[in-house]
Amino acid sequence: MSFKLPEDFVKHLEDKYNKAIQDGAIIFNGDSAVSQVKEETSGESKYRFHITLLDSLKHRPEKGTKEENPFAKPEPELTILQDYGPSQEFRLVANKFPVVPYHFLLVTKDFVSQNTPLSPHELLGAFSVLRTLKSSSKDNWFAFYNSGPESGASQPHKHIQFMTLPVHFEPYGNSLASTSEPFIPSEVREPLTDQNLPFRHFLAKLPDTQDIDQEDLTMYFSSLLQRTLTTLKYNNASHISYNFIMTTSYMLMIPRSAGTYKNTLGLNSCGYNCLLLCKNKDVQDLVIDDGVLQILAACGFPNETIEEASSYHY
Repeated sequence: MSFKLPEDFVKHLEDKYNKAIQDGAIIFNGDSAVSQVKEETSGESKYRFHITLLDSLKHRPEKGTKEENPFAKPEPELTILQDYGPSQEFRLVANKFPVVPYHFLLVTKDFVSQNTPLSPHELLGAFSVLRTLKSSSKDNWFAFYNSGPESGASQPHKHIQFMTLPVHFEPYGNSLASTSEPFIPSEVREPLTDQNLPFRHFLAKLPDTQDIDQEDLTMYFSSLLQRTLTTLKYNNASHISYNFIMTTSYMLMIPRSAGTYKNTLGLNSCGYNCLLLCKNKDVQDLVIDDGVLQILAACGFPNETIEEASSYHY
């Protein structure tokens, strides 16, 4: 099954982005971004969070609808790759409201709900993009997927996003993955969890091999989703919402209880990857005053063991 990208994909991505910026097709005021790194302590561990004030975020729609779907009519000036996948069922497009340069998306051509889990095909498509980026780019890329009404998803049309981490910045997932051998789902083997973090999360370290395939990726994703659904049911959640983060080294899933904090700060996967994005000074002050760990805990679920590994509701 082929998800092959052009050999010059990274150059094409950069050229497309730069042209769209020049023509005003992308709204990004990166020169005005003000970033700081905040360190917080929980239990015996210290965590670093990258907090960015980016005023161009105020132009980004908070919540899209199926009727006002930006992906229904492809915009040539934003389209990086019109056809992607064995059946050409996906396209790759630049984010019109990026939070970092070269921020782009994998989008289904036909409407598929963002509330549905990632399919084996979608997982392999996203992982193949990450593998190409790792081999062709000096930047540290990750993919993320916001699913469900309280996940921070801004559009109902299914899309996976790709972004770079700040230089020399590592989120907790990187260090957590380094503590273990690759995860093999079983009744006695649990995904990794950092007990010092105040919110529920599940991490599966991927094998360091070029042979990882669609079946492997689906197995890892399903294992994390199973634990997430158990957490949601245990906490009597009325919705299925979670954030999913993937690199070439690991998968990370976080069940969500709320999409916003104090009706002011919207949180998606970026927040749970230690990247806090603030659209104005008031939001930035809230993040600094209340503390990132408190915010993440409030929008997630308590980090507690629910039941034996061999028993799940789903």
